Amino acid sequence: MGNRAVSQELIMLGNRIREYRKERGFSQEILAEKSGVSTNTISRIEGGQMAMSVEILQRIVKALGVDANVLLGVSTDVNETNIWVSAFSCRVQALKENEQEILKHTMNALIESMEKNRLKISTDRSSQVPHTR
Repeated sequence: MGNRAVSQELIMLGNRIREYRKERGFSQEILAEKSGVSTNTISRIEGGQMAMSVEILQRIVKALGVDANVLLGVSTDVNETNIWVSAFSCRVQALKENEQEILKHTMNALIESMEKNRLKISTDRSSQVPHTR
């Protein structure tokens, strides 16, 4: 790396970006295209050789569909569900408007069905419990 001082935080951030990129099956070229930055920039970020702007970080977060805190390695008290919901939300935002509409209707129908099923199961169980006084 020559005379460049590389921060351990940048290296760790680059490693996390690489891990999530590979987990999604993206090449550096695909991530670059999805985030609107050059492949060279992605390579340098993943190598910990380059600090990025907030704008580029936002683009990468959106392209990977991951919570920014996760990429930054920020320890929060956010539970696993909140992280999943946040990542899912990023992925939904990356969809086209008509795809988002389809997903919205599908998710609403699925949730309503689950809620009705939960209520039915709860009602069935309460009717099976003997009532004692």
